[in-house]
Amino acid sequence: MDKIIAFFMSIITMITSFFSSLFPFAEKNYDVFKDIAYGTEFREVMDIYIPDSAYEREENGCILFIHGGSWNSGDKKDMNSMCKGMAEKGYVTATMSYTLYSEENADSFTVDIMLDEIGMALEKLKSFSAEKGVNVTAACTSGFSSGAHISMLYSYSRAAEAPIKLAFTANQVGPSDFSYDIWGELGVGLASALSGTVITEEMLTNGEAEKIIASVSPVAYVNANSIPSLFAYGAKDTIVPIGNGNSIKTVFEKSGVEFDYILFPNSNHPLWSDPDCAELYQQTFDDYCKTYFGY
Repeated sequence: MDKIIAFFMSIITMITSFFSSLFPFAEKNYDVFKDIAYGTEFREVMDIYIPDSAYEREENGCILFIHGGSWNSGDKKDMNSMCKGMAEKGYVTATMSYTLYSEENADSFTVDIMLDEIGMALEKLKSFSAEKGVNVTAACTSGFSSGAHISMLYSYSRAAEAPIKLAFTANQVGPSDFSYDIWGELGVGLASALSGTVITEEMLTNGEAEKIIASVSPVAYVNANSIPSLFAYGAKDTIVPIGNGNSIKTVFEKSGVEFDYILFPNSNHPLWSDPDCAELYQQTFDDYCKTYFGY
């Protein structure tokens, strides 16, 4: 797992800088509530942004932004600029920290811990907003890289139990399919760490590995009842292979569910090299908000 961690860690600082460039400066028209606990663990905290207009609106949509960092690093502050940008447009937003994989918790860690925390954060976002006099009735999950992975996995496997109705999800460069054909041995290692089950050579031979890999792969949960989805992938991504984008695109085409897939043809993982595609992604995100939140 150490090699996997090192493989991903090199791009975290660049990603944070990228997000900061997405939104131009605007006069502050929202309230910010920092370090709101949504659970009892140290990292179970979130920042919530409530726009001035939300206090007057009868129903509001909210966006929960989920940071990346290889499932073992990163912090809620990494998505602050995304929260600010969408709060300025009138949407309740939040960014959450969550339990990370580490050497200390390797024996007990599974991705279900993170998925549980997404549900807890949505519940807190709803109740906290209500305490402030803001009615939140629909939600979007949105993540980058590993944050996109758990955003998608939650949205496709747990939508029915979400405390706020999930209207859509929007994610960038998220691992969607840990199949050996896409990731090779790295995918086996990641699936082992995320599932809490070490995949052996025997499992690869007898087919048990496929079940474990599918259990942590968002593509395995997509069906005709899945929520509308927006995706962005880099054609030259050396961190998350483009096969992940191809796989999620294929299952959505088969499902019949609305989706938009934006390929950044010149970009590596941070999606820096295609500003026109970045603009298209943001415009499409805005369009989804207007369609599914109603404003």
